[in-house]
Amino acid sequence: MTKNETLHIRVNETVKLNAENTLSKLGISISDAVTMLLYQIPIVGGMPFDLRMPAAPERVIVRSNEDLYAILEESMNQVNEGRVMDADAAMLKIRDKYGFSG
Repeated sequence: MTKNETLHIRVNETVKLNAENTLSKLGISISDAVTMLLYQIPIVGGMPFDLRMPAAPERVIVRSNEDLYAILEESMNQVNEGRVMDADAAMLKIRDKYGFSG
């Protein structure tokens, strides 16, 4: 099949470099990878991979009160040390790091 269309896309530089490094180990160019993706979309009726967030555990199993207290204490340490953020801040960080725009 003749290639006669050109796509121009903007992506985060780090995302592009990481993809190029991985694909080069497979002997595939970014152009080939995009072409494969575009072939698969009509075959599977959408994206050829899951687009879901991993589910959070419904419960935490603890064996004793001491285990529970240790988990709660570690959680409070994370809060006190600023190692947590709200969902909006987390999504902005993910978008910045991985180049998502939506």
